[in-house]
Amino acid sequence: MSNARSPTVALYTLGCRLNQYETEAIREQFQARGYRVVPFGERADVYVVNTCTVTGQADYQSRQTLRRAIRRAPDATVVATGCYAQTNPQALLRIEGVDLVLGNAEKGRLVEYVTEATSASRPAVHVTPRAALTQFDDRLDVHEFEGRTRASLKIQDGCDQFCTFCIIPWARGRYRSRPLEQLVGQTERLLVAGYHEIVLTGVHLGAYGIDLIPPRSLIEAVRALLRLPDLPRLRLSSIWPTAVSDEMIQLMADTAPRFCRYVHLALQSGDDDILRRMRRTYTADDARRVVERLAETIPDVGMGADVMVGFPGETDRQFLNTYRMLETLPISYLHVFSYSKREGTKAASFPDQVPVTVAQERNAQLRQLSAAQSLAFHRRFIGRRVDALVEERRDPATGQLVGLTDHFVRVRLPGDDRLMNTIVTVRVDRADEEGVQGASVPAESG
Repeated sequence: MSNARSPTVALYTLGCRLNQYETEAIREQFQARGYRVVPFGERADVYVVNTCTVTGQADYQSRQTLRRAIRRAPDATVVATGCYAQTNPQALLRIEGVDLVLGNAEKGRLVEYVTEATSASRPAVHVTPRAALTQFDDRLDVHEFEGRTRASLKIQDGCDQFCTFCIIPWARGRYRSRPLEQLVGQTERLLVAGYHEIVLTGVHLGAYGIDLIPPRSLIEAVRALLRLPDLPRLRLSSIWPTAVSDEMIQLMADTAPRFCRYVHLALQSGDDDILRRMRRTYTADDARRVVERLAETIPDVGMGADVMVGFPGETDRQFLNTYRMLETLPISYLHVFSYSKREGTKAASFPDQVPVTVAQERNAQLRQLSAAQSLAFHRRFIGRRVDALVEERRDPATGQLVGLTDHFVRVRLPGDDRLMNTIVTVRVDRADEEGVQGASVPAESG
């Protein structure tokens, strides 16, 4: 690298919010070493691809992204890290031009691996096995989220559930939680940095604290953070229905909008036989009761759900059970995805793998249902006032400001850049599948 300029690094993230969080931490590490971060589409001295392996498509996208970087700058150092690197490092090492393959535990030292690498030592693989992933890694703390007004906070890692379709326990390791005192301290630092919303995230968020001594719980963590007087908003990322207790629901009702009125359930199916074969720990009725309690207790609560179609052996009747359950519940958003065969999981060997065309048809039906339910939820806000945290960006299509309510409703509004990173009151006059639109209400007008 030339001494005449700062070395450059380009970063690319595939997959979940946790990966996005860890890429931000890697960015900070590079900047602390004097690197300048450039867009991934530009030439750089170092390329880092934080991979995902939750589906076969994610594997493919990870490989293609690495190849794009290699073509763009053949002399650059190309690093593959993340869950695909953790579970199948040799597949990535076989890509000519990849210099380093680093597992999830190696992210905390990623910059050191890059600076220590020589042409003689490349390519190289460093992957800590699952059994050795026993401690929460606070080397990946993030202090600034580039271009964002909402801060994610990783409080938990790993999973011991071993659902039959899921490779993530092998990719992320055992349950590991951030100690509660560190969680509070990191939240305080993010608030000082000017963030108005903290989003708690983890691989299995509802399992927070069960590995700590003494054990803690997610609701303990939420209560501790809500005691911070300067915290405007606290939000949960995806959570199992089993973790949404009556106590959690009542706390959300009592403290909204500080404890955001939005719950995203890792539901997967509305058929009991499918849930059992997935190795989930709840029934369809359990999930239904959670949704109904949320709707009864918290007015205007937003609810999303992850739903899988095409699980091995899923019949038309079983899919219809899922569809009928979802269409009768007040869920405002569905994240629909098709089953993807993952080698190393039990479901990969199950008989009656569902044809891709059938899964695609079911996927499309649920997406149509999601669009209709989102529109119905958004329309209920027409003529009303909502509070939106304005993001530090504008809608590229309209040039309008973009904000988010605590119900997780996207808001578009005209306004000056000075409104960015503030919570404004908006009078809603239109709604569509994507969100709502309106104008900000001057503070003096109430």
